[in-house]
Amino acid sequence: MTRSQSLDDVIASAEKIVRVWEANPTFTLGEVTLAKFKAGLDDLRDSRTQTEEARRRVTELVNATNGKTEDVSGITTRALSGIRAVYGPDSSQYEEAGGTRSSERKKKAASKKKPS
Repeated sequence: MTRSQSLDDVIASAEKIVRVWEANPTFTLGEVTLAKFKAGLDDLRDSRTQTEEARRRVTELVNATNGKTEDVSGITTRALSGIRAVYGPDSSQYEEAGGTRSSERKKKAASKKKPS
């Protein structure tokens, strides 16, 4: 497919050529026959159908993956909170699960007040 034509445009143009060629059976195009041209057009349509089905399937899989990601992420957050609640915010278990122990958190610097 050329960059300037869409797939729909190529198919529409090819269909016009087929109609004219069928109306003028004496037309020749070297080793390309009407049957070969039609077969190529049919192959293009089949490829397009397969591509559209593959795109639909990919979209379906991406959506399913995103949904599962949200589910697992939610459970992970709940589990980390549960580990913090059971073992404490400064426990090794909390750190192993991915939390930052309270003793390792940076202390907030005291804010300087502006002179009046």
